[in-house]
Amino acid sequence: MEDPELLSRVATITTFWPGTNAERVESLITEKLEDKLQDIEEIKNLESVSQRGLSLITVELEDSVKEVDPIWSQVRDKLNDAQVNLPKEATEPEFEELKIKAYAMLIGLTWEADNEPNYAILRRRAKMLEDELRSISGTEEAELRGEPDEEILVEINPITLSSLGLTPQQVAQTIDESDAKVASGQLRNLENELLLEVDTELDSLERIKQIPLQSSISSQITRVGDIALVSKGIKQPPSDIAIINGHPAIAIALLVRSNQRIDQWSQQVYQTLDRFQENLPRGLGLNIVFDQTPYVEDRLNSLIINLLLGAGCVFAVTVLMMGWRSALIVGCAL
Repeated sequence: MEDPELLSRVATITTFWPGTNAERVESLITEKLEDKLQDIEEIKNLESVSQRGLSLITVELEDSVKEVDPIWSQVRDKLNDAQVNLPKEATEPEFEELKIKAYAMLIGLTWEADNEPNYAILRRRAKMLEDELRSISGTEEAELRGEPDEEILVEINPITLSSLGLTPQQVAQTIDESDAKVASGQLRNLENELLLEVDTELDSLERIKQIPLQSSISSQITRVGDIALVSKGIKQPPSDIAIINGHPAIAIALLVRSNQRIDQWSQQVYQTLDRFQENLPRGLGLNIVFDQTPYVEDRLNSLIINLLLGAGCVFAVTVLMMGWRSALIVGCAL
């Protein structure tokens, strides 16, 4: 690696409580988590931000800490202990250790066709490439970057909706209740206690279209697909976006293990990319945005040249000062 590996002593804790004002987030989430974390002596600093629907705590460890894994394990235990005292509507605190490590390679999968980019195709191909690169010996991690979030859009016909005596809010509530993640009952015996759940997961557009709606004017039953256009697309505005050489893209960032020779590892990566590119459909491109290998090789070559020059200078000075026999002995020692 060109850059030295640094020890990460910073982590973040993120908790969501949708629709709640900043004051309640501060008193019912942030303060309770901070009170638990104060018991850990190795924590140097706690910084928190509470805003509407979000609590974000940054944890920094003391500079004297050399082994961070046991401390982060204590932090996770404290979060688990504090979770029982958090509001039920809040999400589970998400702990994330900030990594201080440079990417060894950045690869871009680009949409080069003239039409609008199809991110479903890009994402599927990028996932396939990510899996192949992660399986290479020496790869520590492969991550997708610039991958926009998808959303399902239900565009309601207002005239049809009005004739049924329904409002958009009622339709949204019906759809939400159709995807409820609650138990429908229990099955108990002497050995087991199981929760029963009806298979109502909205895992396709067709299932959403088939959700029944009860008219408030008559006993008429209609379905979401009869009054609305249901489609899947990119959430607007996009949460993440990547542009490579002027083309919409999804990037794959690679981290290499510290004990791995990056030149040998990069050869395997390039072989994998060559095979993958042969099977790419027309309109998709593959680009190497960044590769750390040439920089590492330049550093190593410079180091070898400097060592040879240094040894040559020592040998020459020894010949002048002590004669060739002594210089030969010193040269052999070098």
